[in-house]
Amino acid sequence: MNYDVVVIGAGAAGLMAAATAGKRGKKVLLLEHNKTAGKKILISGGGRANFTNLKVTPNDYICSQRNFHKFALKEYREEDFINLVRSYKINFFEKKLGQLFCEVSAKELLSMLLKECEKAGVEIHYGARGIQITDQYKISWKDHSVNSEKLIIATGGLSVPTIGATDFGQTLAKEYGHKIIPMRPALVGLKVNGTSELSGLSQVAEVKVGKFKVKEDVLLTHKGLSGPAILKTSLYWEKGQAIRINWLPEENLDELLVQSKKTITQILNSKLPNRLLDFLVPQNKMPLNEIPKKEINKIKENIRNFEVLPSGTEGYRKAEVTAGGVDTRDIDQKTMESKLSPGLFFIGEVLDVTGQLGGYNFQWAWSSGVIAGRSV
Repeated sequence: MNYDVVVIGAGAAGLMAAATAGKRGKKVLLLEHNKTAGKKILISGGGRANFTNLKVTPNDYICSQRNFHKFALKEYREEDFINLVRSYKINFFEKKLGQLFCEVSAKELLSMLLKECEKAGVEIHYGARGIQITDQYKISWKDHSVNSEKLIIATGGLSVPTIGATDFGQTLAKEYGHKIIPMRPALVGLKVNGTSELSGLSQVAEVKVGKFKVKEDVLLTHKGLSGPAILKTSLYWEKGQAIRINWLPEENLDELLVQSKKTITQILNSKLPNRLLDFLVPQNKMPLNEIPKKEINKIKENIRNFEVLPSGTEGYRKAEVTAGGVDTRDIDQKTMESKLSPGLFFIGEVLDVTGQLGGYNFQWAWSSGVIAGRSV
């Protein structure tokens, strides 16, 4: 059977691309190796899907080709997707920092995307495992075989392998001559030795790595560090790099920790959890006027410039996204088409474009999916 377009991967980007192409009168087949569509959509945002952000900018993304993602994000903006959500009367709310979530469930979002595909006449085939692609483009799996002029790869990355994540798209890209930027888990907790006694504690802190800096919640776990500030930092962290934490970014320690009969605990107990204070300042029960000034300066430095050397990340099983992927230098930013193999398109997480925590990766899926759907 012949199709105008075959899309592989019924996740956020694939569903968006298929629906967009179908609306343009193209005969579209969408293949998914799972038994259902949008598994990652359903588990994201605690089951409510942080589907975009009110303030999406190109600076919220990393990509080895710095400006690659600008065109797609400008052509299909967050407002465009929000209007689509509104048209289906899906209620949503802003949690914080522009992050938009479904009020009831991510199931509503997936239902919307599937209805968009249905209205556009998209055929969806589930359980399409062992896909083989030859020539330009014969797609075979099990006892099926189809031909297509255009092929869109929307198979994502390696994050959350429990829902079927694979490197199918990246492997295929290599077969067609594309380079792969080394992949790694991102938006993920960092492993740090010696934190088990502090497990469960949370503190708003400022975290720095390289030139990146963020102030948000840090969660201490039995494996190390997590929470929004750490997940955001992980996007920029490289193995062997130290991160620095200011546990009291809003406080002036020079004014607080002046010599007096008060102990550090008495001064800071309302500002830091007791267990964390004990860990950071072992002499916190001593009156300040009994601690040498040199030691007080060391205490201040330990609180506002605490150095941590992570041993690694918590891996793809816990990572929200995969950084790295298909090198964008051989992809046309205005169409998402391969410069090496005409008719072959790559979208979403399979590409070396990774957004920050907060709905940015979903917006990249919608934007890149629409661009490819319009271009095929």
